[in-house]
Amino acid sequence: MLLGAVDIGTNSTRLLIAKMEKGQVVPVVQRLQATRLGQGMSEKSYLGAEPAERTLRALRGFQRLMRESGVERARAVATSAVREALNGREFVQEAEAVLGFPVHVVTGEQEAVLSYRGATGAIPEITFPVVVDIGGGSTEITYQNERGRIIPVSLPLGAVRCTEQGWPENKIQSVLRDGLHPLARRQLGLVGVGGTITTLAAVDLGLEFYDWKKVHKYRLTYERILDILKYLAALPLEERKRVPGLQPERADIIVAGTIILKELMRLLNTEFITVSEADILHGIILELYQQQI
Repeated sequence: MLLGAVDIGTNSTRLLIAKMEKGQVVPVVQRLQATRLGQGMSEKSYLGAEPAERTLRALRGFQRLMRESGVERARAVATSAVREALNGREFVQEAEAVLGFPVHVVTGEQEAVLSYRGATGAIPEITFPVVVDIGGGSTEITYQNERGRIIPVSLPLGAVRCTEQGWPENKIQSVLRDGLHPLARRQLGLVGVGGTITTLAAVDLGLEFYDWKKVHKYRLTYERILDILKYLAALPLEERKRVPGLQPERADIIVAGTIILKELMRLLNTEFITVSEADILHGIILELYQQQI
């Protein structure tokens, strides 16, 4: 049975068509469109007409692909941009009409738990995993406490938000410090998911063409993040768009995303982060599978 998962994010809209084998998510089709749904939301609290249409156009293509692939069950989630927009409900209605099934507007905490389950299911060997997802509008940090309970922390800073609002580094530090307080002085196994972190891995690898097999489980060190940040921040935008491993559509927000990751790792005193290709989409697939067994 093929299952489908759609993630309508602030920066990108993504699709995963997968099957389950021996309890593991096996990707069959993966698609990503840089739709930038949250563009302009720093100036107003509404989803813009053009970003919304870009996203709906991507969803039409995804719906067609799921139908042609024979997907039997599917679920879609919408995250930061939609849950914060005053016209988010209207957008969800349009998206549901396109997809033909419900779109769930998840809280930051629900988003974090889905990402945690997806990532840790794919990298079970990491001790005390802390999953970090730097999105466009928010950053999710998720871990298990001593009793085995999943603890999600959702912070209102993301690559798009910090870029558009011009957040200074000390403001990013302040928000992170408050959110990371429960994790201070603990032995951590940082796992990174989402476009900012997978892009940094691709840049560090110098990938001309993105290869998820090389990115998955890649160890990105704090020292290399400092080097990459210095390099990218010094480049004019047009030159940054030509850096191997960096999508041109992400070139304007990658510096802010890298600063978030750099500060997070500095505050937690961690030397490296393990990159995971499995994230919220894999978490959705796992939920769909578990609901049917």
